[in-house]
Amino acid sequence: MSISQFNQQDLSSWGVHIDEIPPEGLTVDFENFFADIEGVRLVEPLRGKIRLKKLGYEVEAKGFIKGKLELTCDRCLDSFEFSIDEEFQVTLLPRKSLNIEGERELDSQELEVSFYDESFISFYNIIIEEIELVIPFRKLCSSSCKGLCPVCGTNLNRESCGCKVIKKPSPFAVLKDLFKQAESKIAKEG
Repeated sequence: MSISQFNQQDLSSWGVHIDEIPPEGLTVDFENFFADIEGVRLVEPLRGKIRLKKLGYEVEAKGFIKGKLELTCDRCLDSFEFSIDEEFQVTLLPRKSLNIEGERELDSQELEVSFYDESFISFYNIIIEEIELVIPFRKLCSSSCKGLCPVCGTNLNRESCGCKVIKKPSPFAVLKDLFKQAESKIAKEG
């Protein structure tokens, strides 16, 4: 199955019912894929492949996604391009199989699981989830980004400003002094 053009209205129904996945599996190639992701602009359309293999009620999804996004730097607020070239593998389970026993920490195997509803696997949801997972938590235009001046808002990557930044003493400085006093007292007694 190959999809080359997408209409935003078609995306919600773009997928397959679990009963329609043949025993040998199903491969979906896509290109020219644009999606609405909050805080992200696509610079070039996404392309990739999703391969589904049914294992009982479990479905294994493998594939890759390539494309370019435009993100906003968390320090300087400038836009920058972020390339995606990501392979993924995820196990899909029916949502009703999820046993919710209250809050608990997930183990590493559970982090690679996603869920489908009512026997329908959404290709759109798989792609969006994988894009969201590849976007860094701290989005930086470069590791050496200087950010904005906290006083006047000047982008310090482009120019410097004459503002004096007053460093407030750390609230933990008192503890440091107490620790030094305790050390000297122990040294005198010992």
